[in-house]
Amino acid sequence: MKKILILGAALACAPAWSAAPSTPAPRWTAVGTGAGGGMIEINRASLTWRPVQRAWWRIGYNPPKRDGTVEERHLELIDCRAGTSAVIETVSLGAGGQVINDQRDGEDLAFQRMGSPTPGTSGETVMEQACRLRPPPPPPPRKRR
Repeated sequence: MKKILILGAALACAPAWSAAPSTPAPRWTAVGTGAGGGMIEINRASLTWRPVQRAWWRIGYNPPKRDGTVEERHLELIDCRAGTSAVIETVSLGAGGQVINDQRDGEDLAFQRMGSPTPGTSGETVMEQACRLRPPPPPPPRKRR
């Protein structure tokens, strides 16, 4: 009888488990402005406490770029200890939110390209602020007595 009740409880909860989102909702935080005056924002939901980050950030363009891009979103590989970074992916979006271009180089290539960002650029702002905004590490596990 107990096996049936446990199985029934597990099946009743199954839809709730499958409905859980796989990624947290974006939490965009303004961290500066780009060379063209567009706001630079970092998605704090993409940050972890670990020294190597895979941070999403975006920058807006007004007026749009020649190809119609009004916003670019970047997935950046950032090593907070070394002070280095490299782009993994760049997505260009149009005024209606449509993807104009999506260039993904992958993490392996990003690790090979890791380097210090150029001072005074959006890349430097993003690296510094992503490392500053990342959450603290979890507390150490408690020792059992």
